[in-house]
Amino acid sequence: MQVPAAVLAIVAVSFALHMPHQTTTDLKQKFKRIDFPGAVSLVLTVVFLLVGLDRGGNVSWSDNITIISFALFVVFFAIFASVEIKFAAEPFAPKRIIANPSLVAAYLTNFFGVAAGLPLIFNTSLYLQATQGLSPSKAAWYLLPTILASVIGSLGGGLIIQATGKYYWISASNLLSPRSTLIDAA
Repeated sequence: MQVPAAVLAIVAVSFALHMPHQTTTDLKQKFKRIDFPGAVSLVLTVVFLLVGLDRGGNVSWSDNITIISFALFVVFFAIFASVEIKFAAEPFAPKRIIANPSLVAAYLTNFFGVAAGLPLIFNTSLYLQATQGLSPSKAAWYLLPTILASVIGSLGGGLIIQATGKYYWISASNLLSPRSTLIDAA
């Protein structure tokens, strides 16, 4: 199931993505461009957040490991933010993009769209397996129209934003995306 979708994505990106020509430099210069402190602090931030959430949900929210994980999450998030803002030559998250107030609508739309869509996909698959007696792979076939519509919508929206430079209404329309087809599939 994932192989054809991955091949389709590779083909679509190879036609749609136009990268600027890279100048050749030596390996040492290329390594200097990599934000190793940002990468390490980002990985540790995500690990401690996930450990805290997993441990809190499975063991106890007042467990020492849970509390320590969340405390370390806050510490490493602060380290990541300071590295990206003050020290990184080519940061993962440039300040001009992250701190841009005009992009808040796009950030929130993406966050809430994903937050609403993932449980729908997960629970629809479980619903189809429990009520229709489908195998997990057969239930996945019912989800393909939604996944394809999401990919087409994302690529199409990106191309429209790239062509027009306007993103607010396209991002806001993401809330009305074809995730409702999951309900129709059930």
